[in-house]
Amino acid sequence: MNYRTFFRTLAAVAVFAASLFVALPQASPAGSEALKIVTGPYLQAATENSVTIVWITNRNSTGAVELGPSGAELKTVANSRDGLIDANERVHKVALTDLKPGAVYRYRAVSRDILKFGSNKVDYGETVTSDLLEFRTFDRSKQEYSFLVFNDIHDISATIADLLKMNGDRPYDFVVLNGDTVSSLDGESRITPILDQAVASFASRIPLFWLRGNHETRGSFARQFPGYIASPTGRYYYSFSHGPVRFVVLDTGEDKTDSHVEYSGLADFERYRREEAEWLRAEVKTPAFRQARFRVVFAHMPFPAAPRPQAPGTPPSPFTGMEDGFRNFGATLDGAGVDMMISGHVHSPAIIQPEPGRHKYPIVRGGGPKDQGRTLIRVEVKGRTLDATILRPDGTVFGTSQVSSNR
Repeated sequence: MNYRTFFRTLAAVAVFAASLFVALPQASPAGSEALKIVTGPYLQAATENSVTIVWITNRNSTGAVELGPSGAELKTVANSRDGLIDANERVHKVALTDLKPGAVYRYRAVSRDILKFGSNKVDYGETVTSDLLEFRTFDRSKQEYSFLVFNDIHDISATIADLLKMNGDRPYDFVVLNGDTVSSLDGESRITPILDQAVASFASRIPLFWLRGNHETRGSFARQFPGYIASPTGRYYYSFSHGPVRFVVLDTGEDKTDSHVEYSGLADFERYRREEAEWLRAEVKTPAFRQARFRVVFAHMPFPAAPRPQAPGTPPSPFTGMEDGFRNFGATLDGAGVDMMISGHVHSPAIIQPEPGRHKYPIVRGGGPKDQGRTLIRVEVKGRTLDATILRPDGTVFGTSQVSSNR
């Protein structure tokens, strides 16, 4: 799609969206707090041709993004579903599509206060905007770049800034929160401190992928979690490409049996992993996967060593979910030529070498949430090599793994 077509595709939504910001504003009701952006914006679901902008306001409002290629005029884009422009909500998501690979775009998030949402008329208040920011789309032709992986932060949001110091001023193209970023989800207040720290550090200009770990499945708010993140498919498992790498994101679910008392009869992960396994078998047959020089898998729970026998009457193994992941995904990944898996979960960093009958590729496993157990994984894509380094908070290197490809 060329430059002119890109803006024509926005026209229908843009005309209506622009009307949201034309009428003269009215003041907020007396005694009420002014409308403001309280979290974000942050970048989600990045691909070569799209990205989703997410932000949160302190109360319900409209949401749109002003977007334009570097040096060009900004155009207004808003989401439309079933004939209605998204509005009257606090968490705003705007999917930007038909973008050019490897291109720089400027953007800002825009929300307008809704004073009264009537059936025949909406009364608007003042408008609030983010700073003018920019991002770069992914590019399959890019041969060298780096990305960062955090895991098992468990609500300690300061870990993000602390461990980023270990990276120094070296550039990176995206960041992965590889599960158990929170210990449970019992409200929005568990999510926003992580997002606020990510935004302060990078997430308004560098894409963030927040993967679900087993702890993100727990709590009364777990079913609302998808409202705060986005993926290219709208599911917790998906794939994307950047440079010579095809990335596969697996959702490994909970770590115990569905019948475990902790889940109160509300878990269905065994069926879910079988469904996910069908998707994975299709993914590894796609041209994007088969033609990639490297294939990297993100999975919060790694595959365990050989399953431990269970004596009759003993509690379920804490490795049940990991073993079920191996049963559903192991053979497919082994036969597909995967180059590396990056995981966490057990709070112990390790470079797990290929194990015959389990996995032909190394597993790079991050550490836990506290003190020297915390780790940052930095992966460098260098043409035909892939270098993964596990860094401790004191700057020392725990371990490295390098793989090469002749594809």
